[in-house]
Amino acid sequence: MKSAVVQKPNSGIVIEERPIPQPKTGEVLIKVHACGVCHSDLMVLLGHFPFATYPRVPGHEMAGVVEKVGEGVTWPKVGDRVGMPWLFSACGRCDLCVRGDEVMCPFGTVTGVNQDGGFQQYMIAPANFVAPIPDALGFAEAAPLMCAGLTVFNGLRNANYSPGQKVAVIGMGGLGHLGVLYAKAMGARVAVISGSPDKEEEARELGAEYFINSKTQKVADALRAWDGGADIILATAPSSEASTEAAPGLAPDGTLVALGVGPGNIQVSSMDLVGGRRRVMGSPSGGRNDIRATLSFSAHNHVVPRITKFPLEDAGKVLDLMHSGKLRNRGVLVME
Repeated sequence: MKSAVVQKPNSGIVIEERPIPQPKTGEVLIKVHACGVCHSDLMVLLGHFPFATYPRVPGHEMAGVVEKVGEGVTWPKVGDRVGMPWLFSACGRCDLCVRGDEVMCPFGTVTGVNQDGGFQQYMIAPANFVAPIPDALGFAEAAPLMCAGLTVFNGLRNANYSPGQKVAVIGMGGLGHLGVLYAKAMGARVAVISGSPDKEEEARELGAEYFINSKTQKVADALRAWDGGADIILATAPSSEASTEAAPGLAPDGTLVALGVGPGNIQVSSMDLVGGRRRVMGSPSGGRNDIRATLSFSAHNHVVPRITKFPLEDAGKVLDLMHSGKLRNRGVLVME
């Protein structure tokens, strides 16, 4: 089988021929149909994750079909449509796992970071951690929902979103456009904050009622002019500066949710926080219950990402396009 491999940090992507692995007890072998390309895959390539191990096959937005099951596996069954998200496994015993926050398990492992992921024609996964893909979603559509979709959907839920609230989305990339789609499908009023004025047409097409050009407008002032500010700011872009500029535009009791991880620190006035009972929080992708909720909501509300398909052999090219900011839509590797 073909596998796209990062041998070591900053070494590029190499296409290797590897034998098809066999599932062990509790594992399944998945024939990969599609795998989304995430900014975290770029971070694996650049060596920005201290917990990454090499050589590594990236890819934690995998969608495919169960090809074979290992001993003791009663679900899923051969032929089932399944996906594999960021969380590859968790201990199941620590306090975080027991209370349902397994994505923060200190003993967890990560798909495509310290376990081989979906940038290959077949992959091994623990049966208990795969997610069933609804029939209403195609493989290439479902793949980016395993991380990008899950992250923004869960970010809204973790911020205690209520229907009718105002949601401002920073960035219109792979996460940002899904943030607009999910917020609209949940009944929100949506604004988009972007430094690319050419994104305005797309933002409004997706359902945003308000567009803020961060290059020509003071973001916080523009948000406050939006009927008193945003109830939730989804910071999807990996820019601490963008979050810092937007934070004063929160309405009272508003929440800024950091989803994209970038250099530097988000700086917020303590007076703004205390005086308006505002908060800043981070939100990781999610666990097994979260990915099932994301896929179910997406299937029933027709929330699917805008994608551009590439063959597996172009994995390195897609990461280069992402690194240079030239990738449009969500890149998805499709296995033929």
